[in-house]
Amino acid sequence: MEMEGGILMRTMAVVFLALLVGTAVILLPLQDAQEEMSRPAYTVGVVLKAMDSEHWLAVRSSMQKAAEENHIRLIVMTPENEAAYGEQDQIIEDLLQEGIDALIVSPVNIHHTAQWVEEAQQRGIPLLTIDEKLPGIPYVGSDNYRIGQMAAEEMAKRLPAGAFVGILAGSANQDAHMKRTAGFRDYLREHTDLHLVAVAAEDTKYRQAALEGADMLRQHPDIRGLFVTSAVMTLGVIDTTEGNQPPIHIIGVDTQSDALAALCLGRIDAMISQDGHESGKMAIDLIVKELQGEGIDGDHFISNEVITKGDADAYQMKED
Repeated sequence: MEMEGGILMRTMAVVFLALLVGTAVILLPLQDAQEEMSRPAYTVGVVLKAMDSEHWLAVRSSMQKAAEENHIRLIVMTPENEAAYGEQDQIIEDLLQEGIDALIVSPVNIHHTAQWVEEAQQRGIPLLTIDEKLPGIPYVGSDNYRIGQMAAEEMAKRLPAGAFVGILAGSANQDAHMKRTAGFRDYLREHTDLHLVAVAAEDTKYRQAALEGADMLRQHPDIRGLFVTSAVMTLGVIDTTEGNQPPIHIIGVDTQSDALAALCLGRIDAMISQDGHESGKMAIDLIVKELQGEGIDGDHFISNEVITKGDADAYQMKED
């Protein structure tokens, strides 16, 4: 009996060892698979204009969320300011040298892009622009010409025929501001009796917009409406025009919280929305399609809407 018991114990030990070894053999490939799943599928370089506004913070946040969902490693960088095209060019050059799989850029100066566009194409790196359009490059963002038209249509509802209006546009080096200006001008000419008497294209900063707005109104005191092509500039302008009699009707672009607050107080007549969350997510979704072999040529527009005082609270709640 003792011999039989010993044989039984040795047999069980062998079986247990075999099971243990078998389990190890099974676990090792499973661990490798888990590590493989945790590795990013692609590395995507993202170079934005700036990170000093709610719009760009929303773009980055939604990009990061979409990237995590798609197992993508993002490298997000910005130049010091929107005038620093040389710095942006160097950032892009460094990313291309690093060996990224794709590149998303919002150019700070559309006239200084040829070098890195050509290099990306030579390396076979997919390229997508956001907020600023470049010829022949897939684009995601607002239809900026249409934004200008929407602003002009809204302005015409607030002013009598024959009234004078002006435009405070951002930098002439950025396609978005120039397209908004063109859309506004064309709509006024083709569909209204309003007269565009002044256009100023300057830096997109608060103080500069305030100074330009004051100067424009000194030169053209009969202006009764201003279209301002960014939220930051709009906030600068309303500080200049507040208390003006008769009042200056102001329509701006973007819906950051301080602009919406001014809208609720009646200091701004309307804002044309531009959802950074929608832009950021769409950009990542599109670049994933491109990396997986699907074509993404052409323009991919986000939604835009006119936000007035009565809509501001509801819009802010939706954004939050």
